[in-house]
Amino acid sequence: MGLSSNGYTVIFEEVMEKYGDMVYRICLTITGNPEDARDSFQETFLRLVRNQNKIKNEEHLKAWLIRVATNCSRTTVSSPWNRRTRGIKEEDLRKEAHQPRENELLAELQKLPDKYAVVLYLFYYEEYSVREIGRILGKKENTIKTQLDRGRRLLKQKLEEGGERS
Repeated sequence: MGLSSNGYTVIFEEVMEKYGDMVYRICLTITGNPEDARDSFQETFLRLVRNQNKIKNEEHLKAWLIRVATNCSRTTVSSPWNRRTRGIKEEDLRKEAHQPRENELLAELQKLPDKYAVVLYLFYYEEYSVREIGRILGKKENTIKTQLDRGRRLLKQKLEEGGERS
């Protein structure tokens, strides 16, 4: 537990309980495998410990976690090791997911380029508006709308193909 200079208290147990699943799913969506997702998840919360005094309020905390989880996951994916070994094993994803249909959809979502997967995840799973996603990711609303549209089309195409091709 800590108290930031602006008076907002970050209680880590509550943050983990409230946002842990969301952060993990973002990390898994971007990294494509549970091991890298756990590493990015841990790095996200380590950064929260180090930067808790920068958090202004609950809304800022959630947006901050999403942005940091996205950045940590992208850093993990872009590492030389992961560029050579990236890919998700279907049996690993089955172990991690709670519902089979959601599992299949998440697997297909992970096969999309990150810029589409992240906005689709935030829009449909976290129910953020286009404006909120743009603010969180530091992009214009029209860019987010375009990425949502293109991501939906790519996802639809993959689902129609039966998810067999990447």
